[in-house]
Amino acid sequence: MINPFLFCKIATMKLSIYILSIGLLIASCNSKDDYIPEVYVDILVNLSSPEYSDLQIPGNSIFIKGGVEGIIIYRCNGDCYKVYDRNCSYEPSLTCSVIDSVNAGFAYCGCCPSMFSLEEDGAARNSPALLPLKKYYWTWEGNRMRISN
Repeated sequence: MINPFLFCKIATMKLSIYILSIGLLIASCNSKDDYIPEVYVDILVNLSSPEYSDLQIPGNSIFIKGGVEGIIIYRCNGDCYKVYDRNCSYEPSLTCSVIDSVNAGFAYCGCCPSMFSLEEDGAARNSPALLPLKKYYWTWEGNRMRISN
């Protein structure tokens, strides 16, 4: 015959373990909103200006002000350009989570070992980032580029 007291004690212990596990899961979750925030972007860039002369050569990029952490303008082949936010997609709420260099079409985070392909719509090519860089739209207005979201 099963002792009712022992049965009740085992059930209470199991319940306590479940409650403790759920509590630990909740406590271990990052309470920060860890995403790249939406900010209004509407910038005109005169690409014929000398400060943007690096963009005359395909494969080159420049950093400009705007967006969340700044903006990367990357020149592909021909008249193709790609525009991204400099905020790294891995733990973007960290102050150091910023793209700090671009080399051979790849953007590198200054905070983690993540690498992003600027040719491939900002796709993450190296862990720990899994998401691409935030992309902005652009259009021509004469010889000026309008960057927006």
